[in-house]
This record gives sequence, structure tokens and C-alpha cells, in this order.
Amino acid sequence: MQTELSEDDFALVHALQLHPRASWSSLAPVLGAAPVTLARRWQRLRDAGIAWVTSYPVVRDDVMQVALVEIDCAPGRLDDVVATLEAEPSVMTIEHAARGRDLLLTVNAPSFAELSGLVLDRLGRVPGVASTRTHLAAGVHLEGSRWRLDALDAGQAEAVRGLRRADDGAGAGPVDLLGPVYGPLVRELGADGRAGAAEVAARIGRPASTVRRQLATLLRSGMLVFRCEVAQLLTRWPICVTWWIRLPTDDVGAAVHRIRGDARVRLCLSLTGPANFLVTAWTHALPELVGMQSALEKALPAAEIVDTSVILRIRKRMGWLLHPDGRCTGETVPLFPG
Repeated sequence: MQTELSEDDFALVHALQLHPRASWSSLAPVLGAAPVTLARRWQRLRDAGIAWVTSYPVVRDDVMQVALVEIDCAPGRLDDVVATLEAEPSVMTIEHAARGRDLLLTVNAPSFAELSGLVLDRLGRVPGVASTRTHLAAGVHLEGSRWRLDALDAGQAEAVRGLRRADDGAGAGPVDLLGPVYGPLVRELGADGRAGAAEVAARIGRPASTVRRQLATLLRSGMLVFRCEVAQLLTRWPICVTWWIRLPTDDVGAAVHRIRGDARVRLCLSLTGPANFLVTAWTHALPELVGMQSALEKALPAAEIVDTSVILRIRKRMGWLLHPDGRCTGETVPLFPG
């Protein structure tokens, strides 16, 4: 197993965070390497489970409802519960928390009614689950697709952003992400966010020319998020922490503005319930965690930090199953199975 990433590896991953579907030929002059070299480097990282590109629908009321669910397990049943939840498509992320809860799930459903059914009728009845507490996402302010490494210099990063602006082109109207035309494409891109038309066509049994046209429309719709992930423990930010915060509703906008300025933040949500604001960050070490919490308290004087939870291990992230060291196993569970 590869246990360290070179500077060239980090630069490639950073570039793909900025433009997950960039061609190797367009990235070559920016990264100072031949297209074939970049392709081989990426394949090595992907095969080792160190980095991967995934895709999922933008959180919108008509496409995806999201909630966080705290799970407490009966004694001795944690592994059984996790094994069941790993196979559940609607469970996007599974985290082992240090305190306050055994597991923290991020779940989704196409509608509020289906989300209610998921929590009440399926998750609550999983053998070994002792109790659940659900927090509905009332607003997604920041999420993991916006998080970046710091491997590229400012000029390189802007060059990659320019490539993305050029490739995105004119927008298209909304499409039915769950329907028979685009649903299979969405599922294939969830398993490989860099898959091209020929690859997708071969997997779903359609002509390549048809898929090329459908894929272009899907990408231009702006309804999919593309995200280049990296094994966290191999980065300079191996500690993941979540703060549950009570914040006056009128202060949420200003709080989000301040939070956006911290590059360590991976997730920022407005939630229902007493703790109505959540912030998740990746940090260098536990002492930095304490310093960041102090900075949060100073930046948000009207806020009360209700709970601080260090994430001990992530078993599943946006549908991808992970090894204990954070590398992906290569197995994915489609968020919206066909």
C-alpha cells in the first residue's frame, strides 16, 4: 500500500478538486507533465484507493432531502449495525464519533415523505439500533466538494479554474435525474465521476453517440456535483471534528460568511432542533482543534457550542466504502439505485 503522496500527487488531486472532469491534455501544461504521465499517476492513485472522483445530485427540495441521524447501538451490536447501514443506498456517510453517539449518518431521500419513512421505518428498525435522533438539513451552506488541498500555486489554480469555465459552457435546463434517461448516467457517474461517454455507453447498453449527447446535457444542467476525494489520513489534516452549535437564526448569514473564510471547513449546515448550526472541519492535530474552537467562539459571539465531536473513523463517504485508514475500497453503493 502507498502510504505517502508526492508533491506531484497532491498537485494532481488539487487540480481535480478544481475541475474533476478535466482532460489530461488540458491539465498537462498547468502541471508540467505529459498527459500519459498524468493518466498513469491518476490510475495509480485510484487503484490504491487514495483518490477518486464521484458525483451526486445537488441538494434541492425536488431532488434530494438530507438529514443527519445520530445512532446509538445496543451493546455488542455496532459492527452488525454498520454492516447493514453500509448496504443502504440512502445512507450516504457513516462516521464513528468519539462521544455523544455511536454513529453519525448523513442520509438522503428524494422527498420529505420518503425521508420520514427512511428514518422511522427502516433505520429505526435495523437490528441492534437502540435509538435514533434526526436533524433535518434546513440549508447546506458548504459541503465537501468545495474543500481544497493547497498543492497548487495561485497561478496554477486560476489556470485550472479557467479550464473549467471554458469546459462548462452554456447552461442547460433541468433534467430528471431519477428518470429512465438520465438516471443510469447519474449512477455511473457516482461510481466514476470521470467516466466518458464511451465507458458509460458500454456499461448501460446504449449507443455511444446517444450517451455523448445525453451526458453533455446532463453536465450542462448543473444539477450534479462532481467531487475529487482523497484519503484523509494521507493528507496534512488527519483529524475530523464536528461542532454542534446553537445560533440565533438572524445570525446565520453572518456566521456562514465567517465560516467560508476558513479553508479547513468541510461542511456547514443549518439544522432543525436546538443545535441548529453544524460545522465540520479537517485539522492538523488535536491542539489545532482547540484553537479552532476558540476562534469559532470569538467569531460567533452569539453562538453556543453545544457539543464537540471528533470523528474516529469514516466507514462510508458519499456512497463509497472506506478502509479503516481512509482509503476507498473501490466499492460504491449508488445513492439512487435503479
